[in-house]
Order: sequence, then C-alpha cells, then structure tokens
Amino acid sequence: MLVRRSKLCSNAAMANCFRCGQHIDSHRHLRRRVKTGEWVRHRHPNKRVSISQTHYGMRVVCPWCAKALDRTEARRELAIWIELAAALILLLALLTLG
Repeated sequence: MLVRRSKLCSNAAMANCFRCGQHIDSHRHLRRRVKTGEWVRHRHPNKRVSISQTHYGMRVVCPWCAKALDRTEARRELAIWIELAAALILLLALLTLG
C-alpha cells in the first residue's frame, strides 16, 4: 500500500503504522512481530521451489492493525490445538478398537 509523503511524519515522537501507513501518536502505537520480507529460489529444470525464506521483525503498528495481528495469531494457535485434539482422539479411538 502506498502512503502519501504528506502523511509520513519526521518527528521522533510520532510514527506511522508499518501495515497500513496510518499516522499514529507515540502514546497509541504498539509493537508487533510482522512479516518484513521473503525470498524464494526456484530450480530451473522443473520450476519447483527449492528454497523459501520469510523474515519477521518487530515493527510499530496502530491499535487496529495490532488487533488484527492478534486475532490472526489467536486463530493460528486455535487451529494447532484443534489439530492436536483431533489427532489425540483418533489415536485413542485406534487404541481402543485395536
């Protein structure tokens, strides 16, 4: 997303959100771990991905983006717990039937 230069601030006490570019005051910004970049290397003969690397870093975000990032992380953790519970139930079912 492009941010107009007039919205960018040069004052150290003020910042812009890393995700949406919204101008935020120093007392309202939060820091979250966000995706800052990635690179992918392809093999030429069959065009399959051989190496993929993602970079993360702590960046200043506005309260709305912080909530969105927190919700995304909570959903990811919930999905992991659901998969673990399903695997345990399946394992218990196999042990009791076997």
